[in-house]
Amino acid sequence: MRTPKAQVIPTTETGHTTVTIGRRLRMVAAQRAEEILAEVAPTLRRLRTFLLVVAISIPLFLAGLVAVLWHFAH
Repeated sequence: MRTPKAQVIPTTETGHTTVTIGRRLRMVAAQRAEEILAEVAPTLRRLRTFLLVVAISIPLFLAGLVAVLWHFAH
C-alpha cells in the first residue's frame, strides 16, 4: 500500500498561508471598492450643484461686466 504524498503549503513567517492572505486582500479590496462606489452619488450631486452655480453666475458676471464697460464707454 502506498502512503499519500504530503502537500507543501506555502506560509509566511507568521504562519499565514498565501491563500489566507489572498482571501484577506480580496476582502479589503472589495470593501474599498464598496466605499468608493458609495461616494459616487454624493460626488455627482456636488458636481451638478457646482455646474448649476457656474452656469448661472458666469453669464450674470459677464452681463454685469458688459454693463459696467458700456457705462464707462459713454
